[in-house]
Amino acid sequence: MRSENNKKVNKPNNKVDRTVKNGARAQKRKKEKKVIKKETVFRLILILILLVAIVGIGMYITRLNTDFIENYNFYQYIGGRKISYEGALKITSKGEITELTTTNMNIQLDSTPLYYVDVNNKALFPSNMELVIPSTNGQVYKINRFSSVYTESGVAYLEYRDKTKELPESFIFDGSNLYLFLDNATLEVDDKEYELTPLSYVVAYNKSSIEIYNKSKDKYEIIKTDGYGIVKTDDYTINVSLDTIKYGDREQLLLKRFDDLQIFNFD
Repeated sequence: MRSENNKKVNKPNNKVDRTVKNGARAQKRKKEKKVIKKETVFRLILILILLVAIVGIGMYITRLNTDFIENYNFYQYIGGRKISYEGALKITSKGEITELTTTNMNIQLDSTPLYYVDVNNKALFPSNMELVIPSTNGQVYKINRFSSVYTESGVAYLEYRDKTKELPESFIFDGSNLYLFLDNATLEVDDKEYELTPLSYVVAYNKSSIEIYNKSKDKYEIIKTDGYGIVKTDDYTINVSLDTIKYGDREQLLLKRFDDLQIFNFD
């Protein structure tokens, strides 16, 4: 009878053990590859979403910066000469440059208003402007390019896209030389007076000349002068040559840069 101590004991097979370990490593690598693949797919999807968002934002900004005006005729004065724009218009703004395109012309616009031919007492601003309200201690707001202003029954309104709001007694300034008035006013130059009706404007070049467009008369004048131009209403006085405004006992310099101003609120 054999002793139990003499029983044969099977020893582990090193080759089998290595195979098991190699199989485990292979499965681990397979899992890691799956994880990496999932992470790669996730990153690609995220990049795709970001690209779509960027393209969408770019298209939205382009839409904001491009305005199509169809079936309206406009006119404006350039250097005292009346220019008419007829038919469907495309007005495009990129940065500080605004261009108007028709079927037979393409011109770069400045802050000179475009007047509607087929709509009474209405003007479009090709550039950003500054709205000054003297009755509220000279409070100022920024008006976005492509805004329109019009008068109806003696009341002025500002319009931007689908929003419209009545304006208090105020005037509009381009931050340089041009002033557009929403109410009746009087311009004094070299002791001579000139009538300014609603939606008329003045362009003042210091110690050189002053230009006047009277809207109701559709009349443009260029005055050669080395003096100052003073616009007066019942409530305020503006030196358009020095860009200063006086209301009550207060006098202040008008802002030249207004990009950081609060945008006019239509609510």
